[in-house]
Amino acid sequence: MYIFIVNPVAGNGRGRRVFNQLARSETYREIITSHYFTHYPGHAEELAREISSSRSKDVTGIIVIGGDGTIHEVMNGISDVDIPISFIPGGSGNDFGRGSGIKGSPAEILKRIVHDEKGIPYWRGNYKLDNSTVRTFVNSIGLGFDAEIAQKANHSIYKKFFNKLRLGNLSYVIAIIQVLFRFKPFRAEIELEHDKKVVSDCWMITVANHQYYGGGMKIIPTARIQPNYFPILIIQGISKWKILGLFLTVFTGKHITFKEVHLFQAKQVIIHTSQPITFQVDGQTGSCQNCSISKK
Repeated sequence: MYIFIVNPVAGNGRGRRVFNQLARSETYREIITSHYFTHYPGHAEELAREISSSRSKDVTGIIVIGGDGTIHEVMNGISDVDIPISFIPGGSGNDFGRGSGIKGSPAEILKRIVHDEKGIPYWRGNYKLDNSTVRTFVNSIGLGFDAEIAQKANHSIYKKFFNKLRLGNLSYVIAIIQVLFRFKPFRAEIELEHDKKVVSDCWMITVANHQYYGGGMKIIPTARIQPNYFPILIIQGISKWKILGLFLTVFTGKHITFKEVHLFQAKQVIIHTSQPITFQVDGQTGSCQNCSISKK
């Protein structure tokens, strides 16, 4: 049996539309299914935890329909690593689907899930913020300027409007301009493996599983999904006007040519900042002062 976890409000209702479309497909009618709709933030994580804790032998796999936040919740709720998890994009940004190379119509993706037993290999990351418990991320975790952009966009009125027009990434462009002139760079102590760095006038630190975030921005264009290392991007010592120009090139990946952009890779990253700053993990935001990240 395939269990569907569906976020019906993802992508301004796209999650529900995708599921309804699949329910009428030939492949869906061929398989035994059960489905759950999420009703509030965190519900997908609760459902995944319940499914994995009471797993019976007839569960073939879990299929997630929603956005990056939905797959983030499911990955954090699942405790049985032997349950195959598949994903059909139904959100607004869909960076997880883009970074994982999930292409085609929902019906085509479902057909591949059911008939291709190999699947696509994916390695998650662990993160721990301040004194919280260890959790999992699937896309990226960032601290500083990009996190404040995500926070501004997530709480904006215009995001829903642009999502309806399927122009969700314009929300981030507007948020960049709103955040730009009030953002204050910070000081960070960063440990990459055994190499310690003190970064002053730091704008942002991003650790990624693949190259995409923010609805298609190529934040680390050289990043590839692999089990051993994280690519890490640090931006420091840049002017406000230049950071604006930098972010206008993020969609093409040309920003890494700026001299203020530094790229590293490591299995483990430990970050301590001079004051609490905004973070984003798979598009969800909050505040922290200490962060440790490691490969799953």
